[in-house]
Amino acid sequence: MVLFSRKAIKTLHEKCLYYQVAEKFPLPAGSGVQMTFNGFRKIPAASSTLAEASSNSAVNLSSRKVNVTIASYGRHVKITDLADLVSIIGPVEGAVRELTQSAVLSLDNAVQLAVFKSGQTAALNILQVGQQANVKTKLLSAWLAAQVSSFCASTGATGTQSGGSAIARNTVFGFPAVFATSATRLSSVGTLTVSSTPGPQLIRKMVTRLKKLAVDPMPNGAYVGITTPDWINGLYANTAYRALVVNYAEGPKESYFKSSPSHNLFGVQIAESPNSPRYASSALSCSPIFICGQGALGVVELGGGGGGAAADGGPTGAMEIIIKRPGPTTTSEPYNLNMTVAYKLRTVAAVLNPSAGCIGFAHGS
Repeated sequence: MVLFSRKAIKTLHEKCLYYQVAEKFPLPAGSGVQMTFNGFRKIPAASSTLAEASSNSAVNLSSRKVNVTIASYGRHVKITDLADLVSIIGPVEGAVRELTQSAVLSLDNAVQLAVFKSGQTAALNILQVGQQANVKTKLLSAWLAAQVSSFCASTGATGTQSGGSAIARNTVFGFPAVFATSATRLSSVGTLTVSSTPGPQLIRKMVTRLKKLAVDPMPNGAYVGITTPDWINGLYANTAYRALVVNYAEGPKESYFKSSPSHNLFGVQIAESPNSPRYASSALSCSPIFICGQGALGVVELGGGGGGAAADGGPTGAMEIIIKRPGPTTTSEPYNLNMTVAYKLRTVAAVLNPSAGCIGFAHGS
């Protein structure tokens, strides 16, 4: 006799956070496949005084546009009628649950495309976000010898690779890059030091940049940072961070040693997610940390309600679960052997304000 438990073993699901920090914009049906965002550019303070009887020269009132096009994502599984009839743990319910998590990951990766790949949805780029196949080997491979100002299109011209060839425009990052050290190239950081690893030095530089650009924190009063558990591991190993904790007025508390979903440092609420990208090669191990304030990212959802994320970080209205069973008129399944469960997701993310966020790079995480 073999006894089967009717309770399924727990499946480990990643928390997805990038969708949660973005503003949501529903795209109503019958409105095309594109959305355009508009925003005014700042007008500097007056550079001269007014004469008694004459005015100074007029300045231009200008605006900028951000245009995005909806992309479709989806996956499906086949379930045989025999498995549906005899399985103890319910394959249809399991397929719906796991496909929902797949949709959550796809949505998270779609937002990461805007952050780490300037919003491009090309097949090569979708494989360089989240936990996809090319992240560890290609996320930073073209950037090791490039100047930090060339990482993002909004902070400089596209750089060149170590061999001299130009870096493709569609691979630039959506937000400016920040190094913890004074080096201008990642390849220049030859040894692991306190300032070149994840720690207070990098966070302090990133927060200073956001404050100098008048970026508003999130409604809770803090900026939001998203990175991998590896970055947090590097933070704990940083001697400057340990000294900061030990010498803090209240000293280290018991809560410091417990697992926490977020870590607060210099006004940044740092959250960790296994679905954040991590680059690892013989030349560099790096988990980028993305820090932003209000107005940095936007997510356009076809059919989405714009009401925010579900408890697990997933979409609330932009995803559709499709279950198809063979019926009397189905000709492709003469024996009604197979049914399918699928999800369909149509969305795209956009960098609304590249000044409202930045990406920090450090060695050894």
